[in-house]
Amino acid sequence: MNRNLRIIIPIAAIAVLVLGYVGYQYLIVADSPDEVSTESALDQLSEDLAEEADAEQEVTADPETEEVAGGDEVTDDEPVDESTGSEASPAGAEGVWVVDDDFGDFAFENASGSFAGFRVDKELFVGGVQVAVGRSGDVSGSITIADGAVSAGEIVVVTTSLESDIGARTNAVRDAVKAEDFGTATFAITSSTAIDTAALEAGDTVAADIVGDLTIAGVTNTETISAEATIAEDGIALIIGTADLVWADYDVDTPNSSAGTVAESGILEFQLIVRLG
Repeated sequence: MNRNLRIIIPIAAIAVLVLGYVGYQYLIVADSPDEVSTESALDQLSEDLAEEADAEQEVTADPETEEVAGGDEVTDDEPVDESTGSEASPAGAEGVWVVDDDFGDFAFENASGSFAGFRVDKELFVGGVQVAVGRSGDVSGSITIADGAVSAGEIVVVTTSLESDIGARTNAVRDAVKAEDFGTATFAITSSTAIDTAALEAGDTVAADIVGDLTIAGVTNTETISAEATIAEDGIALIIGTADLVWADYDVDTPNSSAGTVAESGILEFQLIVRLG
């Protein structure tokens, strides 16, 4: 064999391996979306609410003022009780908060609107750890605040709508939670938890540990979710929450692959935009 060829072939093979590894890192080991956080979610919610307000103004004849009973004119800064024509009082924190599943534009890139899902570490055979994420924007339900406490509620997530940050992983994620047989996962609050409603009404972020029954793949266990709630504007609030989960507790088979192995535990996470019903 030509001497030059004997030198070139090993170099070419090394180059292929290096390029393959780099391609694997950039195409397969993609950056995962950030964890849910009140700060980033509120920033996104503010943008979405501004867009919603702009859209409403486009279909309003006079966006600055409205006429009410008796011909009085009020500005947008003065909420009006349509039944009496008088200035309405703030909605407050207590009542039934319903998940607005139409608000925002669910996507992994900006985490807009309501969604629920999980995060789990995947140890790669090529070295390093990747965070695998699955999320569904198909969420419904409500949470009740009464007498200074989170007293009831249920959140329902459609598991057949689960998506992953890597398209090829989506089917594996749905198979892992047995989405074809159990199309929803639910969290039902079972214990009343006191919260600072005055702070919530003042616009502060309020934290609480919410206890309830979590059902995944047909298996139900009692879990405690660490939640944070913030009223973004009158009648509209943000709730985020996380909980540590052990997959075996729900008979979930972790979808390992030739790329690496999935950790035995992960994190449940959700972000909810809710409106006072």
